[in-house]
Amino acid sequence: MLEQGRIGTRQLSILIFMMVVGDMMLIYPSVITSYAKQDAWICALVGVPLGMALMLMFLKLSSLYPEENLIQILRSILGFWPGNVVSVFYLFFFAIGASTHTREVGDFLTSQIFQYTPVRVIILMFVITIGWGLYHGLETIGRSSELLMPILIVFILVLAFCLLPQVDPSNVKPASDVGVVPILQGILISIIYPVGELIPIMMIIPYTLKQAHRTRDVLVAAGLGNLLLAILVTISLLVLGAFLTQHNIYASFVLSQKINIGGFFERIEAIMASSWLISTYVKAMVYLYAFTVGCAELFKLKQYRILILPVSLLIFGLSNLVSPNLTFIVITVVPYWIDWDTTLSIILPGLLLLVHMFKKRWKTKSSG
Repeated sequence: MLEQGRIGTRQLSILIFMMVVGDMMLIYPSVITSYAKQDAWICALVGVPLGMALMLMFLKLSSLYPEENLIQILRSILGFWPGNVVSVFYLFFFAIGASTHTREVGDFLTSQIFQYTPVRVIILMFVITIGWGLYHGLETIGRSSELLMPILIVFILVLAFCLLPQVDPSNVKPASDVGVVPILQGILISIIYPVGELIPIMMIIPYTLKQAHRTRDVLVAAGLGNLLLAILVTISLLVLGAFLTQHNIYASFVLSQKINIGGFFERIEAIMASSWLISTYVKAMVYLYAFTVGCAELFKLKQYRILILPVSLLIFGLSNLVSPNLTFIVITVVPYWIDWDTTLSIILPGLLLLVHMFKKRWKTKSSG
């Protein structure tokens, strides 16, 4: 196998939780509210069980070929050449995903905190960090995520509790007044963005130890991550209202700026930024890992570490090319990214399960 390290079920679950929260912690309230308006909190809550169902489909596909990663599964189901062609699409998605997350970090830090720092400096530092994590292997990625997750959870809970005095229930009225289509779009977003982007985890599942309750723990992790995002959406709507949530791309960051308890507990937005950086770092690192291991598998290499330097340089270049600025991401990338996620995270995995089922039945009939 390309990866000699192994992680446990708990580390896999934590990685999934961190990926669900990921970059969504900042931009998710704005994106879902732009479709469902004041009903975004309903869509976010409905998306929790549906997202767990999507995660179950990923696990089902992986369980059919327990020793194989996504690239190997594609070859096993579709055949060598068709499987390789589809693999290229997934690898391209992993590369663009890692580049986009890196670019998001650069745009956020240079627009909100380090206004006079060139964005390429931030991107270079971030790429070096995720490349360094990738070099140390899957076990190190899993252990570091264990250490970093409590910081993320504590801050989100602090954010929610400290904003309770500013909650205004009238901000979510009238309920169910935006129409059926916007609500359905909001529900699709609540499934696709948090959980649909977990498809790179199929490159990690084969290297997870076979422990009891793995399916249960993974589903709970995906559900809790999505529920945490739903809480952020609800708090954002109750405090800022639908209009301000929709038009503040970093709604969670704006919320952290509004915290003021007794005139001494305030200005904690730097902690918010740190928490978002942690979750986005883990997500970008998993995407880069999936791309690197996938390339090594595609070209039948004996190890993937020799690809880390060229892949990191590629991500650095793509991060500067994928988007010229934040406005481009909001206007151009976000509306079409959902179609890409839907194709690679729902349609293709569903078709793979159908092809596997038909092949199994065909073999049964032929042998009978």
